[in-house]
Amino acid sequence: MGPRSSLRTGCSRVTGAAAAAQAQQRQPLGVALKQQAQLVSRIAGVRARTSVRAASGNGGPEPDVYDTVVVGAGISGLVTAQALATKHADNVKSFLVTESRDRVGGNITSLASDGYVWEEGPNSFQPNDSMLLAAVEAGVADQLVFGDPTAPRFVFWQNKLRPVPSGLDAFTFDLMSIWGKIRAGLGAIGIANGTMPESEESVEQFIRRNLGAEVFERLIEPFCSGVYAGDPSKLSMKAAFQRIWILEKQGGSLVGGAIKLFQDRRANPPPPRDERLPPKPKGQTVGSFRNGLQTLPNAIGAKLGGEPRPGLACTAHGARRGRWGGPACRTGTKAPLTLTPG
Repeated sequence: MGPRSSLRTGCSRVTGAAAAAQAQQRQPLGVALKQQAQLVSRIAGVRARTSVRAASGNGGPEPDVYDTVVVGAGISGLVTAQALATKHADNVKSFLVTESRDRVGGNITSLASDGYVWEEGPNSFQPNDSMLLAAVEAGVADQLVFGDPTAPRFVFWQNKLRPVPSGLDAFTFDLMSIWGKIRAGLGAIGIANGTMPESEESVEQFIRRNLGAEVFERLIEPFCSGVYAGDPSKLSMKAAFQRIWILEKQGGSLVGGAIKLFQDRRANPPPPRDERLPPKPKGQTVGSFRNGLQTLPNAIGAKLGGEPRPGLACTAHGARRGRWGGPACRTGTKAPLTLTPG
């Protein structure tokens, strides 16, 4: 755990053994769950022991005490709080989840009208085991829906809907030029992919280096915009597409890594899947919930009981007496909260 810190709101004080964990609201759904997968074991109802009160200015109740403050109830913050409530419950007896909006989920925004459901943020997720487990533990696995992996996909390019290749048509589809296909092939086998840098690459940097500009602009960028609702020039390749990123790292190229992965899996079969998980959909597809992606953060938030706390926004960072400080926050009544070392 981190250094002791305190969160002040006028006459109130929140003290803890852990520094505030700032959950980024723009974290893509799949990325957040992958990064938190080792922390998530089960969902349990948790209610914070005390609550932050707005400053009265002339004295007030005794200070409120928390072990940890999580800033932001996007998917990262919710999964972090979920882990605090379960796997780390012995060390973290109480915690506070702040949220500036009036709902949980961050950029995950599902709306419905006249029998239709649409997304104003990410529109789907990759149905890996981390996502499926989160749905199971939140009690919404029965609401999972998956796209038909055999259904054609299209990208609108140069005023025309063009099919995305799904097999042998990779040689004949017109979404990419002949040169773009050659460039992608040479990069995939390691002839034109350059040297893998030591520093972390964005999705854009990785794809442009390995497969060329056309693959990025005409295939990957539309995919990132739809599934992740994120900027591929800022989205970490390792975090968002770790299974692809690891291929080059282990095999020197995407094709070389795929061959090595196949050999390793034959020699070392993976452990059995959690029996609670629903069957994985066959083929490459994406998933959602009957009433939209917001089903998942809403369910996690409901499991957490009195947390998260809406109307509490992170506004600034600072230091006090030359030592590390944390986010300055405000409640719905604009009472300032300052996280400082105790």
